[in-house]
Amino acid sequence: MPNDKKPVKVLSFSPSADGELNRWILFYYGIDFKESRHTVPFFFLLNKLQGGKSLVLCRDGDVKLTSVHAVIKHFDAQTAPEFKLIPEALAESLESGWNRYNTELGGAAVKWAYTNLLPYKTIMVRPLSLGSPWLERFFVKHWYSIPKRLIWKSQQLSKAAADESLKTIKAIFEEVDRLLADGRTYLYGERLTLADFAFAVSGAPLVLPANYGGDQFGQGPIPTLEEFPLELQATIRAMRQTPAGEFILRLYAQDRYRSIRDHS
Repeated sequence: MPNDKKPVKVLSFSPSADGELNRWILFYYGIDFKESRHTVPFFFLLNKLQGGKSLVLCRDGDVKLTSVHAVIKHFDAQTAPEFKLIPEALAESLESGWNRYNTELGGAAVKWAYTNLLPYKTIMVRPLSLGSPWLERFFVKHWYSIPKRLIWKSQQLSKAAADESLKTIKAIFEEVDRLLADGRTYLYGERLTLADFAFAVSGAPLVLPANYGGDQFGQGPIPTLEEFPLELQATIRAMRQTPAGEFILRLYAQDRYRSIRDHS
């Protein structure tokens, strides 16, 4: 894939799973990009003004990509067959996997994490505003109740929904446990695919992997285990010990900064 073009421009909500997936995808494809991270409500306003439709907006020259799925398809089409994240032979199956891991697991993880963490301002100020302009960081620090309320309402959060979400999360982790039981390296065998990316990013809030957020040398837009409320630390430790949880930790340790440029 050519890498001599101007950097792709990215507008994102820093802590969002789609924002993290987009960073990982672009890094894997060897795409230079310039990311503009914003917090709420500023992200919502900028995204709407620029025609965005999700928590990620990318511009590759004159091409506007309004979802992370669109980003993946756009760059996968330009990638050599041996490095595609959506191999032709697996395309139909990967669509199903995308729905299960990105949509269902991702949605459940968002509800579980935000419901349990938004009440704690001291924990959430940093993840919500990391990488944002200084004025937005100041806003979140001093008027935290506004982004808290906006996220709570937009995600329709509640304790009951969070409890149901944890059941969904555990069910999907158990599905992945069974997939990995035959010793395969990745979810679809010995080849890294979109399913691995989607599962790892969506499940990350349950295991808190290092390297989350695109920073190899610092804490990304996710709290540390020690920052989590004590009652949730036991859940995270238990999820880390499952085969699926160990898989996420391994992917982030070994593959988060793997790029097709390594094979140039």
